[in-house]
Amino acid sequence: MPIKKEDIQILAYRQYKYKESYEHICWRLAELTESIKINITNGHDVEALESDNLVFFLKNDTLIEPSRDDIAETAEKIYHNSPEKSKLHWYIAEKTLLLGEIKKALVKNG
Repeated sequence: MPIKKEDIQILAYRQYKYKESYEHICWRLAELTESIKINITNGHDVEALESDNLVFFLKNDTLIEPSRDDIAETAEKIYHNSPEKSKLHWYIAEKTLLLGEIKKALVKNG
């Protein structure tokens, strides 16, 4: 099921209303990005600061958790790129929904 732009907008707005620190937002985006990277084929092509929906192929039949070191490295890159909070909220919303689709696919195929 394709991810709808409206769903991304709603979730991004909820992120905005939550008023998290910039550092926490960067960490959350890094966590989501690394989770997606490690669980899909060609996941290494997934960058944190992109907004294209992805066609994915699962690598495994269970969700693999990324390492804390990988998350920290990506979070640092995001932080040093200094994107606007609104963009971070958008990317987090998008990747949250994408990771949700990955989880659904795992349940369906498992």
